[in-house]
Amino acid sequence: MRKGYLRGLLRGRLPPEELGRLPAGFQRVGHVALLRLPPELWERRREIGEALVGRNGIRTVAVLRGVEGRERRPEAEVVAGDPETVTLHREHGCLFRLDPLRVLFSPGNLHERGRLPKLVKPGEVVVDLFAGVGQFSLPIARLARPSRVYAVELNPLAYRYLCENVRLNGLGEVVVPLLGDCERVAPRGVADRVILGILHVTHRYLPLAGEVLKPSGGFLHYHESVPVPLQFTRPVERVRAAFPGREVEILGVRRVKKYSPGVVHVVVDARVGPATFKARAEGEGGC
Repeated sequence: MRKGYLRGLLRGRLPPEELGRLPAGFQRVGHVALLRLPPELWERRREIGEALVGRNGIRTVAVLRGVEGRERRPEAEVVAGDPETVTLHREHGCLFRLDPLRVLFSPGNLHERGRLPKLVKPGEVVVDLFAGVGQFSLPIARLARPSRVYAVELNPLAYRYLCENVRLNGLGEVVVPLLGDCERVAPRGVADRVILGILHVTHRYLPLAGEVLKPSGGFLHYHESVPVPLQFTRPVERVRAAFPGREVEILGVRRVKKYSPGVVHVVVDARVGPATFKARAEGEGGC
């Protein structure tokens, strides 16, 4: 939705000082519009939501307050329209069935989800360590020609939608959904390309990505939420530091979107070279 659309709808309904505090835009997933409002507008949330109902196919309006826990559960409230929030969302030639108030699906990553399939080479094995409902895995399987996409998801509800979306898009011969903690269930030593699409704690999983990559190496797409002054330095330093004894080539650093005041979401594309004998030996051990 174009910037300023919401302000245009509410001009004359809200006083100028409140109008100026409205977000420039909102997120859309299927028939559900998701708003983020400042605390000063919380009491106006129903009035704001009602202004959107019926516009361009929007049937439900919800206010999103944040995401909590390892299972990335949205904190949200329906403020106007149809209380039914399970929806069908179309994107990059794929259909996604989901409830955006119960599982995470960020429309702000739209461009990134369209970019990745263009990078995948025919025959690659891709491992998506935080697959959600399939927002990265399914476009890759649909638009590229990978031999296999392993889609790992911890949240049982998101996993249920992931499996449903694999069937809905006829991608069962390519996409393998895996339920559980990626540190336990992700396949080791198989990937030509690994996607680390979570935020906040992503750096903790970089060593795991090294185990998931083939010993001959491969490509990494590492997402991080980072303060603006550090956006082109800290993520790169973390990627380089995670693979001692292996060559790391940084192919690019891209700003995906603004995350919060002073914080941005970036992605680092990197090529990780072969594991040396020393690096493999140091990774081995037991009790």
